Amino acid sequence: MILYGLPVSTYTAKVRLALCWRGIAFEEREPPGGYRSEAWRQIVPMGTIPAIDDQGFVLAESEAILEYLEERYTERSLLPQDPQQRAQVRMLARLHDLHVEPKVRALFALIRQPQERGQLPELKAALDDKLARLAQVARPGPYLAGPRATLADCGFAVTLPLAERLLGALGSPLQWPPSLEPWQSALTADPLAQQALSPWRAATDTWLRAAGLN
Repeated sequence: MILYGLPVSTYTAKVRLALCWRGIAFEEREPPGGYRSEAWRQIVPMGTIPAIDDQGFVLAESEAILEYLEERYTERSLLPQDPQQRAQVRMLARLHDLHVEPKVRALFALIRQPQERGQLPELKAALDDKLARLAQVARPGPYLAGPRATLADCGFAVTLPLAERLLGALGSPLQWPPSLEPWQSALTADPLAQQALSPWRAATDTWLRAAGLN
């Protein structure tokens, strides 16, 4: 399997993490011709990353990829067997993509454009609100949906450390909801998670240094 993406991409890291947790062998490559190039659009018309090529079957969009992996490969599933628990995991994954990740992504403009940093208190308050609501629906045990990693963790495992890194660099540290602290500790102690996130973490540090932030 080929995983197309970029080290700095949070959604590439999300899929990389799922592949590592599942024990699925893959080769990671950058998009042919570069991200959003015409050559890449010939493969993925929307020009987005990540995408996979599984023996000629090309699929984009991280959540679709993770669901495909669940149906295509049965080892080390990241979905529970119980229908209600499966639905809870899928709900948390959607909360990430639709509600929390956009609030973190909004901080990118403050990194690129220092003159916009006056917006930081408002953007941080909006993110804090989403995290407080996440804490109400997640059930850390210690992972977000129980005792083992699931699809619910894949996006948050990248996005929340990114929020912590960005806010720290901007001088406004992230305050973790207390109920999410066991989850944070579990990820830190998870060797597969640390392996999967290492390329993304290094690329993010390089990006912040280029912006004059440590």
